[in-house]
Amino acid sequence: MLTAWGDESGSQPLRDPNTYLIAAALCEEEDVPELRKTMEALRLDGEKKVHWHGSSDERRHDLIDAVASLPMAGFVVIHTEVDASDRRHRRKCLEYLLPNLADMPCSHITLESRSHLDSSDLDLLQKFRAQRIITSGLRVNHAVGRLEPALWVADVVCGAVVQSRVGNTQYLDRLGSAIELHQLGLP
Repeated sequence: MLTAWGDESGSQPLRDPNTYLIAAALCEEEDVPELRKTMEALRLDGEKKVHWHGSSDERRHDLIDAVASLPMAGFVVIHTEVDASDRRHRRKCLEYLLPNLADMPCSHITLESRSHLDSSDLDLLQKFRAQRIITSGLRVNHAVGRLEPALWVADVVCGAVVQSRVGNTQYLDRLGSAIELHQLGLP
């Protein structure tokens, strides 16, 4: 059964305005220890977590190479809408992502915790269950980013997609066909 690890990112406001994305890194449940071990090994001394933003080009190449070597696939939902709040962007991405994960089938997705905002993700899941858009087979969990190395895979995927959207395709090209992109809203 598949499991997913999700992270979100805004794109670059000046070069790719009004754009937000959620990346889900999917793998078989038995491959999760390998994801954690690989990503934990990339954490630098003093670093709370592996994070794409702020990393040098050399570091980004190391991160991409590590993620490309993992037994995973990426499912990325990109939402573009003028003047949308982050909350709306996130909801629109999850409205597309969650039913698709359920159809794969994926048993659960762990999203990086946003503290008090996590409840809105769970409310959306319950709404989908009530409307029978998804069954009870898909669970949504939240984890603190610095404590869950598997989440860092999705962070790297987000970073590669953002770079591609602003004209630097080398990172996303390295991940190749393992990444599936879905654009919602304006292209």
